[in-house]
Amino acid sequence: MTLGIQMDPGMADHRIGVIGDVHAENRRLETAIAFLTTQGVDSILCTGDIVDGVGNPDKCIDLLTKHNIRVVQGNHDRWCLEEKARHVPNAHLRVNLDKNSIEYLTQLPKQLAINTIAGSLLLCHGIGNNDLRKVWPGTERMPAERSKELDAIIASNEYQFVVNGHMHFKTIIHFTNLKLINAGTIRGDHWPGFSLIDFRTLLIDTYRFKDDVVHHEKTTPLDDEPACLFGDTQDFRGNWQPQLLFHMPKS
Repeated sequence: MTLGIQMDPGMADHRIGVIGDVHAENRRLETAIAFLTTQGVDSILCTGDIVDGVGNPDKCIDLLTKHNIRVVQGNHDRWCLEEKARHVPNAHLRVNLDKNSIEYLTQLPKQLAINTIAGSLLLCHGIGNNDLRKVWPGTERMPAERSKELDAIIASNEYQFVVNGHMHFKTIIHFTNLKLINAGTIRGDHWPGFSLIDFRTLLIDTYRFKDDVVHHEKTTPLDDEPACLFGDTQDFRGNWQPQLLFHMPKS
């Protein structure tokens, strides 16, 4: 077992639901879980950041526990436990959380390895154990964000997929031997939603909340020839055209 990574001993999954950063959106979380359950998923993953938002984190944790969702700890969860950065908008205080919620957040792994029929998947919040790490090949508006953590994961050849959150921007970054899929978030008004990955057909379907109702957003093939293919993050040159998992509104 790779150091610091919790291994899931389950059978190889075919269909996986993916819920990004939660931020206490208990009503949307309940809706997303209910929808994905009707789609015949083998499991549902969540990238953490359960606390800090306008909803109820205790109810979120009840839902995640009840439905056996595979969850990793996000930086907001860690901050809440450590009683740090409580100046962020809609912050939750550890003292106000249910005792069971505190225990739940404390025991969440930083990384979780999952078997799929198309290869191994690593679930994390940022990258690996670094819950603040961002990865971005660079565009006109945002400079490149490289990651020694992701480069080490790519070099290990242990994983074919990494699913993470933190950036709240649903996209795929293609590397020669790995695909990095950002799960986005269910919070707010900027493309909130979730995804379903079919590892047999290699299709990812994304869904969006519009007035808290689920709408199908987009179907994206995972095995299409990408416009940009990187060896690792050292290949980032700042001229990336993001492969979006949502429809960007026309300006």
